[in-house]
Amino acid sequence: MKNIAKIGIIFMVALLAACQSEYDVIENGVFLTDAQKSQSKKVTIDDTGAKTVISSRLGTMMTTDVTVEYGTDATALQAYNQKNGTDYQLLPEKFYSFSESTTTIKAGEIGSSPTNLIIKPFDETIDTTKKYAIPVAIVNANGAEKLLSSSSLIVLLDQIIVTTVPYLANGNAISIVPEPMIEGLSSWTLEWNLCMDAFNRNNVTQWTIKGADGKNNIYTRFGDVTCEKNQFQAKIGSGKPQSITRFTANKWYHLALTYDGTNIRFYVDGVLDFTTPHALPGEVFEMKEIGFANSVNTAYTLKGSISELRVWSVARSQAEISNNMYVVSPQTPGLEVYWKCNEGSGTIIKDYSSHQRDGKLVKEATWKTGVRFPDDGE
Repeated sequence: MKNIAKIGIIFMVALLAACQSEYDVIENGVFLTDAQKSQSKKVTIDDTGAKTVISSRLGTMMTTDVTVEYGTDATALQAYNQKNGTDYQLLPEKFYSFSESTTTIKAGEIGSSPTNLIIKPFDETIDTTKKYAIPVAIVNANGAEKLLSSSSLIVLLDQIIVTTVPYLANGNAISIVPEPMIEGLSSWTLEWNLCMDAFNRNNVTQWTIKGADGKNNIYTRFGDVTCEKNQFQAKIGSGKPQSITRFTANKWYHLALTYDGTNIRFYVDGVLDFTTPHALPGEVFEMKEIGFANSVNTAYTLKGSISELRVWSVARSQAEISNNMYVVSPQTPGLEVYWKCNEGSGTIIKDYSSHQRDGKLVKEATWKTGVRFPDDGE
């Protein structure tokens, strides 16, 4: 019995020592300041490039100087992509640099002086259909332990896209009859960028998708007798869910509507607006006709600009939606129709997916040039 008691005491002492050792490491750890709050930060880059501040902090003040060396960690980016369902590419090294690759946290201080991460403007070697990131990391720390959970920070680069968009009015619309029709859809996603002149009428048509034999129809609009004119509504079977968001005229929005076999979800600028159960869970959809805007009834016609119209045969996740609002790789699995709507002239809207489902305008649109995404007011 005494031996058992002694063993128990020895075990507790060892456990306390281990806990104390772990505590000391955390207390004496060095980490990236921004990584303490979030694993990533977004930086917008335009034709002049960009920069963002990087700094380090200690868990507790030290009596000696701590030297920190900055670099990148490709494995951290791989882990981020795997965790979030994203496909960020490592930005080539020639496009970024640190104003200082090392920094010192002085004895008796808690934080380092700021270091600039300088990002150069992208050139023609950058594939604009892909998203890029810089996995900033503490690659070496002299005088303190790296706090692994916060020793890397994924800098996500939001490139300003400057493009041309069509303005639709007076019954203009885009449509296609896919041959063969798209069928067997146990899930799907619709995405589009939209800027409306006004929200002053009911039943302003967005997507109209007709299934085989008049079944499985998807109809989306702004305004109805059951909702306000600046509310979005999706009419799918017997369900008519409507947005919480009230939309503002002359403002660009990214919108996404998804179906995963059970629920309908609607996102505004990558943020979930509503989730509602589908009236017929497990329903499988066909897409015999795909259209955007209304050319039949001018009372319901769209008056506004559009960009980046996409149809998917998968339910995109919130991360996939929010990280690809203004550009997406045409090779992404599940992409059935991809109308960038950047032609600048003509009535044919090219499909950038692998399926060659070009859309056709009813008539020539008015084209607006120099439109920036995200809309930064420039």
